[in-house]
Amino acid sequence: MFTALPPRAKKAMIFVLLIMFAPFLFGQKMNEDSLREVIKKTSYDTVKVDALQALSNYLIKHKREDSAGLKILEEARELAEKINYQQGILQCLLTTGNYYRSKNKWGSSMETYNQILVFCESVKDDSLRERSKMMAYNNLGGIYNFNGDFQQSLSYRLKSMEIVEKLMPENYNNRAIIYLNIASDYRQLKIPSKGIEYLNKTAGIFQKLNDRLKMEFYFEYYQNNISSDSTLRAVTMLDSIQQGLTQFDLSDFQQSDYALMLAKLRGNYALLTLKNPEEAMKQYTRSLDYARQLENDQEMNESRYNIGLAFLQKKNFGEAIRFMQVAYDSSSGQNLKNLAFKIAGSLAEAYSLTSQPAKANIFLKKALELQLEIYDEDKTRELNFLEARYQSEKKEKEITSLRLSNTEKELAVTKRNRLILIGGISASALLLVLGLLFRTNRQKRLIAEKDQKLKQDQIRFLERQQQVVSLQSMVNGQETERTRIAKDLHDGLSGMFSTVKMYFSTLQHEKEELKQHYTFTKSVELIDNAAEEIRRIAHNMMPEVLMKLGLVHAVQDMCGNISAGKLLQVQLQSYGMEKRMNASTEIMLYRIIQELLNNIMKHAQATEAIVQFNRTGNRMVVTVEDNGRGFSLMENDNHKHAGLDTIKSRVDYLNGNITIDSQKEIGTTVVMEFLINEEL
Repeated sequence: MFTALPPRAKKAMIFVLLIMFAPFLFGQKMNEDSLREVIKKTSYDTVKVDALQALSNYLIKHKREDSAGLKILEEARELAEKINYQQGILQCLLTTGNYYRSKNKWGSSMETYNQILVFCESVKDDSLRERSKMMAYNNLGGIYNFNGDFQQSLSYRLKSMEIVEKLMPENYNNRAIIYLNIASDYRQLKIPSKGIEYLNKTAGIFQKLNDRLKMEFYFEYYQNNISSDSTLRAVTMLDSIQQGLTQFDLSDFQQSDYALMLAKLRGNYALLTLKNPEEAMKQYTRSLDYARQLENDQEMNESRYNIGLAFLQKKNFGEAIRFMQVAYDSSSGQNLKNLAFKIAGSLAEAYSLTSQPAKANIFLKKALELQLEIYDEDKTRELNFLEARYQSEKKEKEITSLRLSNTEKELAVTKRNRLILIGGISASALLLVLGLLFRTNRQKRLIAEKDQKLKQDQIRFLERQQQVVSLQSMVNGQETERTRIAKDLHDGLSGMFSTVKMYFSTLQHEKEELKQHYTFTKSVELIDNAAEEIRRIAHNMMPEVLMKLGLVHAVQDMCGNISAGKLLQVQLQSYGMEKRMNASTEIMLYRIIQELLNNIMKHAQATEAIVQFNRTGNRMVVTVEDNGRGFSLMENDNHKHAGLDTIKSRVDYLNGNITIDSQKEIGTTVVMEFLINEEL
């Protein structure tokens, strides 16, 4: 797809795609190599931090190369701290905490999330600070939930909810995630009525959620209704899950995963509530098929076990034992102890019902052995978690104690300074009398010098302010005049030409012989050309598409018009430009692109060019690149650089930065970076 682009345009395109889409494309080897290329060559330190972190995530999550991934993550964090890239620091901490959490290293994970909370106190960006605190609290809640401390989990998730409701009310997906987590905590605390209360809050924003969260909402609503014995409502949620499978935009994996979940829930409902083993067996067989598609061994074993339970309810003991035996053997081989324990108990029951006490005793013994192993492992995990919790709370107390100690030291220093100050004042009073005359003369001289310096600083400040005001007035005046002239051309001259053309057409119908007259036909042709030229000039001065549809459509239109001339082919690529900006900002950016492309057509002798918009949040990078003959920025040619000076002044007007890289016979790259603060 890059064959038509200049060499450096290809690199720029790869760079943009990596930053924008790396989280979604990690299955391919190309992305790892390209990320390493970005890390090696980019001069943007913040971009390098982001690329390092993306590579670290890929190595840990997809290649299972933990040590290499953690080493690169540490490199990303060190660089972020060096350049004070706070967003990068927080993202590195979050990734580290999530890694330890995935490995059940509760102490390290909790310590990292607490580091986020401490670091957030020094973050000035309100949005970044509160978003990071929200995620840290929610993830701490997840650790406590996994370890069965649902009350502490709930307390952290309520803190997270307070932040998202107060400061990010329109972040509907985050709100829904936290509401669903709180509902899960209440359900596991055996208070499903409170869980349903938060699910109802989720229902109020349901239409604004992504499709995956809608499916999670249905699932949690079903579980809470089952827990509160509202079986009819639970069944309606199963129907909603079924409907979501056909209507929602889900990936192939999500389709199979939710279909498996639905089949399992319907099977459980049929077996446990309706006591209908035939329907249960039908649903469990479906869940087994989906588990095979997903290659999920645990779900396959659980589906076989459930089919065995359905046969057991039908009193078909032979088939029940057959399915359960396969499930038990597979679970034991894969060290799925909890599942193997359940199956062993059910096999013991089945053999007992078929009057095979010897085999029943064998599986009863296996169930007891597995129960002891599981108990020991659960206790070990519980002790590890309690130790991690103790260390985490201890560190929180140490931080609080340290803050109090620092406050006390500051008070002591203040008291000591006061005493020193009083003594100093007394001594100074004596010295002051002796040195009064000397100081008076010296002060007069210093005051005069400071006054003169202050006046010079004020003059320089006023000059800078005047330059800014002049630049703003000039730019605003230019755009106002362009708009007026474009309107006059379009509404005035263009209308007059249309009238003239109408008169000529009338004359042509009345005097048929004029159609053969060369001068007459040539005049009609010139009128058409002049009217078209006026429309083109009016469009260039203030494109209607810019005002109606926005910057991207206007620049696309400009690129298409230039490419139609065949001499220069211009491509436009834009990322993150869905939202429109302030009208004056869009006009200014349009003029910058227009001036750069005019310079390329006039001076560069290029055949290909590329215009790129890359916006992430308030940060936007605009790149214009060509494969022309290039030029030297050191050449002393004011006429050549006049256009660049105009462009730089417009970039300054938007408080942006511009970098120009030009090489003879290779081409020119112009990179502009802006912080966009105003949106429609």
